[in-house]
Amino acid sequence: MANNVNLTERNKDYAVFLPSISSFYDRTLSKYRESGDAFFPPERIPDGFDQGLDGCDFLKQDAYYHYKWGLYSAGHAQLDLSKCVSYDNMVQGRDRNNTFILGDSGGFQIIGGVIKCDWPNFKNDDSLRHTILNWLEHTADYSMILDIPTMAASEPYKSRTGIQTFEQCLDYTMHNCEWFLKHRKGKTKYLNVLQGRNKWEADTWFDAVKHYEFEGWAFAGNTKADVNIMLHHLLKMRDEKLLEKGERDLIHFLGTSKLDWAVVLTAVKRALREHVNSDIEVMFDCASPFIATAKGQMYTQHVHSNTRFGYVMENAVDTKALSKSKIRFPWTSPIADRLTMGDICWYSPGMLNKIGKEGKTSWDSLTYFLLMSHNVYQHIESVQRANELTDAANVCTDLNYKHWRKLKTSSKEEQFNTWVPRNILYMTQFIDELFKSETPYSMLEEAAPMLADFNGKKSLANSANSFNNLFEVEDADTEYDGEFTSEDEEQAEEFLEALT
Repeated sequence: MANNVNLTERNKDYAVFLPSISSFYDRTLSKYRESGDAFFPPERIPDGFDQGLDGCDFLKQDAYYHYKWGLYSAGHAQLDLSKCVSYDNMVQGRDRNNTFILGDSGGFQIIGGVIKCDWPNFKNDDSLRHTILNWLEHTADYSMILDIPTMAASEPYKSRTGIQTFEQCLDYTMHNCEWFLKHRKGKTKYLNVLQGRNKWEADTWFDAVKHYEFEGWAFAGNTKADVNIMLHHLLKMRDEKLLEKGERDLIHFLGTSKLDWAVVLTAVKRALREHVNSDIEVMFDCASPFIATAKGQMYTQHVHSNTRFGYVMENAVDTKALSKSKIRFPWTSPIADRLTMGDICWYSPGMLNKIGKEGKTSWDSLTYFLLMSHNVYQHIESVQRANELTDAANVCTDLNYKHWRKLKTSSKEEQFNTWVPRNILYMTQFIDELFKSETPYSMLEEAAPMLADFNGKKSLANSANSFNNLFEVEDADTEYDGEFTSEDEEQAEEFLEALT
């Protein structure tokens, strides 16, 4: 029998990755708990699952693998508080003394139309604000206030919302900030959300909302995708006493899954703890393990080398010829170690699915659930390994960020370590020095070429205006950076909801 793994203990002092838990995953587990054999017959549960599907609830300490952190979004949750415990039992029924859930207010789902909003009466109709605030207070330890993302003023969203300008997004968000401060109930702490598609918008937004007395910060839009904007914001927060212990102890980065950023955010957390607030926590989330499964893909391995950090995502096995096969599932995780090929490829030739038809796929809804559980483990493990390797490399490497220079991707120069890219080593060293410096803003100016290169652009000017280009995903059967767009997440959720 495979061993249970405690990923919580392995996280040490790294920035905390939050799996953005799919409502499909939670509801599959909830229906299994509520209906038992009526939902999945005993023969469908893998033989290696000694706890049944309950062992896939990674928030539980005795699960097949335990990880106490997660994010859950109002955008796909059951918002009716009389129903939410039975619908979303993994999140709502958790042990709140030993787990942490960050509540996402669902701003993207609102501008995308998943959550309906009466835009002409936005400021006068408080019903949606009441519904989301009540759900956040009931559900989460920390929560995002209900912001209106600046992408609402760009197509295709402005055609749906009627919002035409950055100023409207900011105005609506400030209205929500004031409303949340007035109506909050004290059951959750709130994060002030920062938006902006470029540096001017990001600075303007920050100056407009920084006076609101929430308990932390959430970086969104280009504020979390451009390292220069992010570091400028953090320095201003420090200088203006907006990261004080006991007042603002949490910083979150929305929709961030690149391994380069996972390591850089660990460097940020350590620098802030040493020089600003010893209790600060830095977190980031993504839904990639769940979205990938909806696209028929699975994590097979990771890339940690001096050329790049990344995940390897491949088309998952799907063939009816393997139905009932006892061949072991050949990939590795506490979930995969308990599976056979037949557990994944369930439908055999001629076998009818839930709607009484023979489909083309060998997968049923449980297949998606099992692969999601495997993918979540793989993603967390990859994040933690990237941090471990970088720590080891920094001990063995003596470098100076001022010596950084642009190199061609194919260059073999300055490969200081076998397992960690040079840019990551330079960036972690730079961040450590930045928060010690008496002239940090000058440091940012001097390091502009290095910061732009980390952003994947030629200059900070164009990197600050290229938010959409940060979300390119390569085809299946290849290495990729782990990022999916918000549209990918919505399409995945829509597909998965149809399965149930």
